[in-house]
Amino acid sequence: MRPAAPPHVDVPPGARSDPAPVSYRDLDPAAAHNELQADPTLRILDVRTEAEYQSHRLPNAVLVPVQDLARRLHELDRDANWLVHCEHGRRSLWACDLLAQAGFARLANLRGGLAHWAGCGLPFERGPRAG
Repeated sequence: MRPAAPPHVDVPPGARSDPAPVSYRDLDPAAAHNELQADPTLRILDVRTEAEYQSHRLPNAVLVPVQDLARRLHELDRDANWLVHCEHGRRSLWACDLLAQAGFARLANLRGGLAHWAGCGLPFERGPRAG
């Protein structure tokens, strides 16, 4: 079952607040890792909080917390190929729904989030990001 929009997230005008039909891929960590290795155009969108991001993250991820996503859509390339993730996979599902409704066509959700990724022994960065 797909999660409903978190109550603290602003839904853009004209967008539905209920989840859209699935219009993105749902990748397990191994498949996502393989795609990141094989496709240099695949970009990573982290929809967690700043504190979560500073604690641990995927390299080169773009941070747009889910609660800011609707008002920051203009910062993201709609034509890019995006892998969307959060910590456990629920916020990223909602983010993928929102992005799909906003016209993003090349989307993949990281199933289980960064916690599942790390649990599979895949590489990630730890500690505050410099800069």
